[in-house]
Amino acid sequence: MQKRVQDKKDLVARAAIKVIAREGFHNATVDKIASSAGVAVGTVYNYFLNKNDILDFIFQQEYHKRKAYFEKLKQEDLHPLETIKRILSMHFEEVKKNPDVFLVLLREKGMPKSCYFEGIHQFEGMPYFIADILRKGMESGALRSCKLHVIAPAIMGSIEALMARYLLEVEEKGSSTLLDAAAEEIALLLWQGLHNPQH
Repeated sequence: MQKRVQDKKDLVARAAIKVIAREGFHNATVDKIASSAGVAVGTVYNYFLNKNDILDFIFQQEYHKRKAYFEKLKQEDLHPLETIKRILSMHFEEVKKNPDVFLVLLREKGMPKSCYFEGIHQFEGMPYFIADILRKGMESGALRSCKLHVIAPAIMGSIEALMARYLLEVEEKGSSTLLDAAAEEIALLLWQGLHNPQH
């Protein structure tokens, strides 16, 4: 039963991503999402309260993918900047596989606070993953001391800027190689700026 519910929610979410990516959140309707999913409107309401709830589910799914991967990496004995590089690699591969998802995430994460649900709050907390890695790196001496409240959002900002440029290139040219070496380049930049040579 639980798997059936999850499968239906995933089906509706995938359809919503297509509709929202194409038309924007405000022009997307539950009717359009249901039609794209090939289900009745009532079926959508069996699993979601409204389209805000669907969008929040999409944010939650993407957040939990990254959280699970982050928790897995924490079990490995990696240099903190290698951990960040792997997170970036995973993230950029997801962007390349599902560009519509990230078009929706980038475009809709700035929704008015009154529209916020748990998933959007969680996704906006992604810099805390980076900050946690950097903090532990400083504590171990692997990284130089830095201001986490500046560096972590700066890293996330560069990631979002690359995603936006990638999506624009895909839209304009049909393809892009921008993200192919992005994780390596950002990791190298961080190594040069944050690595503690005395460690």
